[in-house]
Amino acid sequence: MTKIHSLSGQQRLLQLARNQFGSGVMPADSATGNNTNQQQGHFADKHQQLAARSGAAAGQAGLTLAQRAERRLQMQRERQQHNLERVMALALEYCPEHVSAQDIDPDWFQQFCELILDISNHSMQQLWAKILAGEIASPGKFSLKTLHTLKRMSYKEAMALQQAANLSCRPRQDPTARIYFGYIHRPSLWRVLTGRNRAVLNLSQFGLSYTQILSLVDIGLLHSSEIESGELPAGHQINWQYQQLSVNGSITSKNVVLQYYKYTASGAELLPLLSTQPNQQYLDALKLLLADVISFA
Repeated sequence: MTKIHSLSGQQRLLQLARNQFGSGVMPADSATGNNTNQQQGHFADKHQQLAARSGAAAGQAGLTLAQRAERRLQMQRERQQHNLERVMALALEYCPEHVSAQDIDPDWFQQFCELILDISNHSMQQLWAKILAGEIASPGKFSLKTLHTLKRMSYKEAMALQQAANLSCRPRQDPTARIYFGYIHRPSLWRVLTGRNRAVLNLSQFGLSYTQILSLVDIGLLHSSEIESGELPAGHQINWQYQQLSVNGSITSKNVVLQYYKYTASGAELLPLLSTQPNQQYLDALKLLLADVISFA
């Protein structure tokens, strides 16, 4: 591709679309197609709708098997084209005015286009559109591994990631987000006997179930094991950024280990695409849980 340094984000996306498809991008409201919500209906109605979408609907008795197969493939190609154009149209809404002078990798863009062909869910299309807009703004921001991880993600798993994002914070010295849920006091005889050597927060109370955590681990967005901070000395300063809130404190006991779930590289790349809201109940419960070992400012 020829570099054109004066292009805005939207202009660069339109150029990519012309190079890839031979045409521009329709506005988002023109690419909605049949994405309207379906009303509740009987099982037979739902079955008929799904059959029609698959190309195996009734009313094809006059067609040969080969003709029916060709018709199904044509419908599939049209549906894939619709999905592709829908994501491109949505990406126009997220493109910033100022972008890097570097061109997007054509091989990355080709694989991106292949991966979105069968993405029909509107919320998932929005995630893919944000990825494309982010890649145009800063080429190399999203790895191909992250794209393939997102391709495997169901809408249900995307909702689990959203719940996890709402509980995530970042230590100021480490940009990788994490979900804190407890602490361990390295064993002493007194603590073992009194049962006060550890405390754990039940995250399901705040919208993130253990089943959801396992699903995020399974698709490679969270590390497969709980992470421990290593022993923190008394006086160690805690500086966390939780959404728009700053959380500061100081370790009050020696041999304290904090426990958390940590995002993988792919999870960390996807996290900024989500709109998050702080969960004050979670933050209050976490502070209360850690009050024995951390003095919060």
